[in-house]
Amino acid sequence: MLQNKFEMPLDLAIKSSNIFNTYLIAVFIFSLVGIFISSLLLSVKLLLIALLILISIFVLEKQKSNKIRSLKLSATDEWKIETNNKKSYEVELCGECIVTYFLIWLNFTASNCSGRKKVFHLLLLPDSADKDLLRQLRVRLRFLKNITAGDAEF
Repeated sequence: MLQNKFEMPLDLAIKSSNIFNTYLIAVFIFSLVGIFISSLLLSVKLLLIALLILISIFVLEKQKSNKIRSLKLSATDEWKIETNNKKSYEVELCGECIVTYFLIWLNFTASNCSGRKKVFHLLLLPDSADKDLLRQLRVRLRFLKNITAGDAEF
């Protein structure tokens, strides 16, 4: 019997999003302009500019570490992620997840051998991966939601 395309394993290679980077740059520029046009003292303006630069550096560094590069979903609905430092984790989908046409926000937890949980967040925008694979992921996520809702009714 032929297998449905949405029942086959899904291997999603994730690249960095130009939409998200443009958003971060716009927030930085508008914040900088807002500081300059405000009627604050010069010392307060300089302090806010330094704080804005520190926050921007922190966000850029945070974006580089433990960034998810690959998302795999098996036919039995088991999730596996690979980070940019070549570590692979078997994870569970947890918490609130947002699935719309424009974005997908997923929350994962991975348990290590010492019993501690590591949390991963994944934001997928239209330019983060192949359009067909994103569509398949949206369908699989909606199917998972319907299955768990159906199981809860019994």
